[in-house]
Amino acid sequence: MEKVNIKPTVLILGTFHMAPSSDLFQSNLDDLLTIKRQKEIQEVVERVKQYNPTKLAVERVTKRNRELNEEYRRYKNGNFELKINEIYQLGFRIANELNHEKIYAIDWMEQGAGTRSAGEVYEWAKANQPELFQSIYGWIEASIQGETEGTAPTILDLFRECNDPSEVKKHHEMYMNMARIGDFDHYVGIDWLIWWYQRNLILFSNLTRLATSSDDRILFIVGSGHVQILYQFLEESGLFDLERADTYLR
Repeated sequence: MEKVNIKPTVLILGTFHMAPSSDLFQSNLDDLLTIKRQKEIQEVVERVKQYNPTKLAVERVTKRNRELNEEYRRYKNGNFELKINEIYQLGFRIANELNHEKIYAIDWMEQGAGTRSAGEVYEWAKANQPELFQSIYGWIEASIQGETEGTAPTILDLFRECNDPSEVKKHHEMYMNMARIGDFDHYVGIDWLIWWYQRNLILFSNLTRLATSSDDRILFIVGSGHVQILYQFLEESGLFDLERADTYLR
């Protein structure tokens, strides 16, 4: 009888950043501490909990892991008020309600191999390649504008969008096409993308370090732009079974 190869499981929950971040594009949302928004956040928590993770990782640099877990310990003891950040609003709630003893910080944000910022690449393309600029960045600028002008979506709606396969693919296409920014002598987009790939490879390697048992079910809460590339790395490694967040958010 053929032996079944049981692997640890990973689910990546793509998120918008609830608090201001270093990202080029920011969400324009109302106060997430209102009763209405808190109920909406809890609805997402309840759905994601159905994945039943055994370990929960978040987009916080590894150097701040001790600080993160001190905050989590205080929260478990009722001495920490959740801040407006997906790490706290989702991560702390999910981990606490599933009785996790700790949370894992696995991010990396050093300068690394990159020689330009995402902002520099954006401005260069805007000034020198306007048509390419529009094809790369236009859709995301339009979606942020729609957040401002349209009816405010629920938090569940936003997470459904962040984890919708077509939206995830669109994010990844944006990053891939940034490699086209520049010319034969100036690889402007790649000057930033080498850092982006370096960071995501480090996230992947840190996820592998969390997998110490075939029974592990790892949940990683991270900005939605990371979802496609991380699933690519995880799948190609052959180390994990993968689940998708959209199946829990329906």
